Amino acid sequence: MTEWPLQIKYVQLRDAGLYECQVSTHPPTSIFVKLDVVEAKAEIFGPSEKYLKPGSMLRLTCRVVQSNEPPLYIFWYHNNRMINYDAHRGVNVSTEADNRYSELVISHTNTLNSGNYSCVSNNAVAASTLVHILNGENPAAMQHGDHGNAVLVASHIHLPLAVVTYQVINFVLNMH
Repeated sequence: MTEWPLQIKYVQLRDAGLYECQVSTHPPTSIFVKLDVVEAKAEIFGPSEKYLKPGSMLRLTCRVVQSNEPPLYIFWYHNNRMINYDAHRGVNVSTEADNRYSELVISHTNTLNSGNYSCVSNNAVAASTLVHILNGENPAAMQHGDHGNAVLVASHIHLPLAVVTYQVINFVLNMH
C-alpha cells in the first residue's frame, strides 16, 4: 500500500471543493475527496436586540459552535470595552470549563447598560446583540431606524489575535 498525503495548513473557505488524487498508471486511477470547510462562530441566544426596563436583569448566553477545539477564552465586550472582570459595576460572567458556553448577568440594569454586547473568543467569529434599557420610553418609538445586523458592530473590536479561524483539515489518500 502506498500513501500520498495531502495536508492543507491555514485552511480558508475558498479551499472547499472536490480534490482529486490521480495515479499515473495505465489506465490512470483517481480518488476524489470532497472537502467542506466549516467556520467556527459565536452565537448569543435570543433576538439581536433586547429591550429592558431599568432595574431588570440582563442575562446573555453565548456559545461557540462548529469549532474543532474549545476556545482558550470567551470575552464579553460592552461598546468595545471588555467587561469580564467588571464585578464592581454589577457584571457577573461565568464560563463553563470547556470554554464553549459563557453567560453574562447584570442583576440590576440602568440606562448606562444600554449598547452593544459582543461575545468574542480566540477561535471564532464574534457575535453581538444590541441592548436598550428604556427609561419610560416606548420600545416602538426606538425602532425608527434600521439597526441592521448587530454582529457588524463587533468588527470595531481590535484584538491582538485574529477572531476568525477555520478547522485544519488533514486527509490521506490511500491507494492499493
